[in-house]
Amino acid sequence: MQLEFRELLPEDAAWAAPLMTASGRMGCEYSYTTAYMWSRFYDVRIARAGDALLLRSDNGATPSFLMPIGVPLEDGVELLRAYTAKQGVPLKLHGIDEETCERLRGLYPDQVRFDTNDGDYDYIYETEALATLPGKAYHSKKNHISAFSRKYDWQYETLNDSNLDEVVALSREWCREKGDCADAGLQSERCAIRRLLQYREQLSVLGGLIRVDGKAVAFTLGSPINESVFDVHVEKALSAYAGAYAVINREFAKTLTNYRYLNRENDMGIEGLRRAKESYRPAIVLKKYTCEWL
Repeated sequence: MQLEFRELLPEDAAWAAPLMTASGRMGCEYSYTTAYMWSRFYDVRIARAGDALLLRSDNGATPSFLMPIGVPLEDGVELLRAYTAKQGVPLKLHGIDEETCERLRGLYPDQVRFDTNDGDYDYIYETEALATLPGKAYHSKKNHISAFSRKYDWQYETLNDSNLDEVVALSREWCREKGDCADAGLQSERCAIRRLLQYREQLSVLGGLIRVDGKAVAFTLGSPINESVFDVHVEKALSAYAGAYAVINREFAKTLTNYRYLNRENDMGIEGLRRAKESYRPAIVLKKYTCEWL
């Protein structure tokens, strides 16, 4: 079967998102919105072959593929093995959970090599816990919110047509605080935020912002992975407003309690980000692997 990979489009969400949702996977890679958001930075391309949905990234030295979606594991892998053989490169898969690793080892004994990077692991939380911050474990978070509330007259506001421009402006202001987005990843993220907002209805994007005296000082954006897991793509707050991150985190979680889990994605190996994510007591740290055929 001939595979033809092409650019991801917002309208692809209409057919691709249901397939990805039906996979039942919890990793952020299995959100079409995540794939679209980062498609330019990671050079992600999409193909459809019968019932199979395939995503390819050309960001590395050799192409890497998401686990095939919509078809049995072995059928999808063999489809990609035939494709990469024609390309003259070994098959490399990413976003693999531990259970699938074991299945691949059983299907292809002594033919595959696995690798992992703990900076890529997803932090997944009970939504109710982030919305209510129960018990002593969250005492410091509640203190941050209380201090913020004593200092500021603030309001939470759901993302809507009237405040999209303010979110874009806030992302620009946040970027200036971080060295004017000299980092390529931050530049790409800023562009990705604009794309999410531009196509937010097609991509099922939800979000919210915090206002202090009318000024937007924090915002967050996300979309569903499946019926029980919601992916938080972006969370930003201005550094001058200490405690704003804790407030936007809790307030957004309050709006999402119909999802059991919030996936707040990985820490990219950044120590400060890792401490922040661990401080919220993840219910699951989702280990993910790459698999390459020898």
